[in-house]
Amino acid sequence: MNLQEQFDKIMCELKQGHRALVRFQMSELEILEVKLNTNLETKNYDQLEKVLCLVEHSAALHPKFEAGILKAINSDLPDHLLIFALNGARKHIIQAKFQRGQRLNYEFLEALKKLLQSTSPEVVEWTLRTIEECGNQGVYFLREFDKIKPPPWKWFNPHQRAVREIITLLERRWSRFEKP
Repeated sequence: MNLQEQFDKIMCELKQGHRALVRFQMSELEILEVKLNTNLETKNYDQLEKVLCLVEHSAALHPKFEAGILKAINSDLPDHLLIFALNGARKHIIQAKFQRGQRLNYEFLEALKKLLQSTSPEVVEWTLRTIEECGNQGVYFLREFDKIKPPPWKWFNPHQRAVREIITLLERRWSRFEKP
């Protein structure tokens, strides 16, 4: 499998406004799984970006990506790579678990809680978008929202504004779970 060729193909499709989903063979998914772990260990961020992009745009759910994605989320990666990892988590951890009727792991929820404290508003925004995908299990984060709500003078930043809007949406959705 040519990593660069697949990456370029996805980027071209995205520029044209397509979804850019790729149906990988099982052997290709296993290669991606190995490359994800290898590039995380060697901190080869250029290759890691390509691998995470391919993982994110895989048409099929592949639960074996969970360990590598969780490792990426817990690593000290540049913001754009964390966002790729969060988007991969939405598909290969959250959707894959829900499809099998399983609950999300505590380790994954704790990793998301740690990312809510990020200094990057963009990472916080994408973490909240990932939490939104968690369904009712996202109530776990309700207490954290008061700590991260941006004050009104920060709403001029589009990411801070998005953080505020997503928190408001989630608080309204989960208000019935709060104790009076």
